[in-house]
Amino acid sequence: MGYRFLLYCCALWSLCSFAAFGLSIEDAQLRQNPNPKVPLAWLCTFKTDVPAQARVALHNGRETQVLPTSTEWLTEHEVVVLGVRPGHEQKLAIKAVDAEGHEAKPAYLKWDVAPLSREMPKLEVYQSKPTLMEPGITFIPCNRWVNDGKLDENFGAILGLNAHGDVVWSYQADHTVAEVKPLSNGNLLIHYGREGHILEIDRLGTTVRRWYTTGIPKEYDEGSIPIVAETLHHEVIELPSGNFLALSTEIAYFATYPDSEYDRDAPWTPAYVVGDVVVEFEPDGTVVKRTRLLEILDPYRIGYDSLNQGFWGDLYFGTGLLSTRPVDWSHANSLDYNPIDQSLLISVYHQDAVIKIDYPTGELQWIMGYPTGWLNTHKSKLLRPVGEGHYFFHQHTARLTPVGTIMLFDNGTFRARPFDKKLQAEKNFSRVVEFELDEKAKTYKEVWSYGGRKGEMFFSPILSEADWMPKTQNILITDGARIRRPDGSAGGYPKHGHEWARVLEVTRTKPAVKVFEVVLDDPNWGWTIYRSERIPSLYPKGATLKMLEIPPVPPVKKKLEVEPRKDDHPKIEADEMEDIESLGYL
Repeated sequence: MGYRFLLYCCALWSLCSFAAFGLSIEDAQLRQNPNPKVPLAWLCTFKTDVPAQARVALHNGRETQVLPTSTEWLTEHEVVVLGVRPGHEQKLAIKAVDAEGHEAKPAYLKWDVAPLSREMPKLEVYQSKPTLMEPGITFIPCNRWVNDGKLDENFGAILGLNAHGDVVWSYQADHTVAEVKPLSNGNLLIHYGREGHILEIDRLGTTVRRWYTTGIPKEYDEGSIPIVAETLHHEVIELPSGNFLALSTEIAYFATYPDSEYDRDAPWTPAYVVGDVVVEFEPDGTVVKRTRLLEILDPYRIGYDSLNQGFWGDLYFGTGLLSTRPVDWSHANSLDYNPIDQSLLISVYHQDAVIKIDYPTGELQWIMGYPTGWLNTHKSKLLRPVGEGHYFFHQHTARLTPVGTIMLFDNGTFRARPFDKKLQAEKNFSRVVEFELDEKAKTYKEVWSYGGRKGEMFFSPILSEADWMPKTQNILITDGARIRRPDGSAGGYPKHGHEWARVLEVTRTKPAVKVFEVVLDDPNWGWTIYRSERIPSLYPKGATLKMLEIPPVPPVKKKLEVEPRKDDHPKIEADEMEDIESLGYL
């Protein structure tokens, strides 16, 4: 392999003969990234005795890549080295050429890279067909679970994998990591914590900006940008304008509200209800728009887990903001913005529905999902399924594809609506499904799917994602939360057993062909993956990476205190509510 590497370098750089004199490469050195959060980054420095341009190639024991270098004529050179493999020997070849075309004799460096920390998750590669895969690096945010289905709030990791499944980039955090996605400036956006934290870092792990929400008591880092919102959860996206769009929440008080998902005739009781809010804010944290789902959908239509008091209860009740635990009516989990018609697709998890709204006006355009329980005013917005297929339940990440279809991860949790009998986890299935819509005819039909009873059987009751790959039209799937009971059967909640996950890539063919699969299954810890992301390169396009001489100073933590609020939430009294039957419930 080393011999082939040298031949590669010779072929790449055989532009002209070496200079007999006057140009040489001197003092070539390597220094590891001083930021311990991203240990798989190095800085190569060297000098040339006359101004020159450099060409640098890295061989990491598996593959060879030419690294981005400056186009300026320099005598002191710095090249950030990304793409090394932990636990392997690395080789670096350095070439320099001056303005007259004279080449220096190449310089070579080799060094061993230590394995990753034992705390980092261990992945096993089950399938890898690089020639059939979407090119790029797969970013996988990993969250760790401890005993009794409890998420470790003080640890998170991001692994960057090449096409072979090798780890070539990593980031270790002292908090969970929900998602990571590239920004237009080349940096990475990390969203973590349901109460609302956003972090912008460069590819070397250096913090550029931080944001936090002011509505929930929490610790935040000094210098962070405040956002006047209750929470930020599940999704943050960058708009073409440079603003950000995110899911947030609000609390409404209902004097009477459904109190059972199993008994249709159970008496209603007072309740605090969590409703999702789409928040748009500027980079300086200024909120410019709020779109409230409680004003768009029926707040009394519940689904399974709509009365769950755990997800939001720890925040609103556990931090003393409310006197009782709120219920989780809608639990939206994804946003997708279409700049062509300025519309939003929102996946509403507990409603088993995907909705489209006109973003400028907030008007509901249509509802795709299970047809029962909607108000008469909403029935006219329902899309009708045609052809063969299944309804989706407790879905994640509804996205508009480049061909105008809609793709989502159908978790399939329960595969039932109140007050029907739930399907048990061991008999259930998840799948990725693509729908073709006819908005004029108000119909949709299933045109492609992966998984389910007729395909590969798997069941992730929570989390998960499906992404359309732009060059190959492959589908990158995050099968993010598998639960294995002690007897080996599937569980429906993390507390049921051992958490494990996988990321796979399949072709969008019938039948689909699996071209990539990595599995995260550790006997010592439970692991889940909310979403994964395929990015073109470890190096941001058109951006220059600068490595700091010393690690950044850890930010000072401050405590945000918020006064309890018991009476300032919107209230809906019983005498304001029409009779249930007259509203057209089925």
